[in-house]
Amino acid sequence: MISFLTKTLYVLLPCYNEEENIRPLVLQWVDQKDFIKDNGFDLVIMPIDDKSTDNTKEEIKNLSKKYDFVNPIYHKVNKNLGGVMDTGINEFLKVSKKGDFLVVMDGDNTHKPEAIRKMLKKRHKADVIIASRYRFGSKIKGLSLFRKTMSVLARGYYTLVLDVPNVRDYTCGYRLYSYEALYNAKNIFKDDFIEETSFACMMEILYKLHITGASFYEVPFTLYYGDKGGDSKMNVANTSKNSITTALKLKNLKR
Repeated sequence: MISFLTKTLYVLLPCYNEEENIRPLVLQWVDQKDFIKDNGFDLVIMPIDDKSTDNTKEEIKNLSKKYDFVNPIYHKVNKNLGGVMDTGINEFLKVSKKGDFLVVMDGDNTHKPEAIRKMLKKRHKADVIIASRYRFGSKIKGLSLFRKTMSVLARGYYTLVLDVPNVRDYTCGYRLYSYEALYNAKNIFKDDFIEETSFACMMEILYKLHITGASFYEVPFTLYYGDKGGDSKMNVANTSKNSITTALKLKNLKR
């Protein structure tokens, strides 16, 4: 049960065909529940099933029956990551209050909930805490040399074009957002806060938060790419193209 005397940490888990990943991921969050409670937060987990074609929905239903703090949302049509983020942020702003936080991570078990310990400890440093692949102490496990090289080159490009203070990782989806930062950006952009449907929406969210006054802080974390169950949902060529064009488009937004 959620107590209105304490703050709440909401966990948004985008899910598309994650039948192999969603249960171990939620159970890892259950393991962090006491730590989160000790830091003054109730825990609510919000898996959003984006019309999966496997047994993801059934896995989420079973988890929600076992844990009353697992509150799932089911899309009736596939909306891609941008649509999931839009649904999740809108729901968060509807049910949350000042002082609450939303943490977003990939639903494929490559991001580990244990990193929330570092992120929560730094929550007073900025409006958005990013689990970054490009800070001292970060590690990337299970990713090919080609993908690592592409990632480093992309980081350089985004930094050159967007140049957001204190940000090195523009696309990692593992972030901790304050209620105030999301509320402010959503109030300014309205329904145009998230327009990108692809993975580039993560860059869009970051930059729009930046131009509406949000501050950022990064903590190192380990990306466990080899722990991903099932096939990758990312088309590298399309994602790279969308990210390049999105960065240029965002740069032209007025503050």
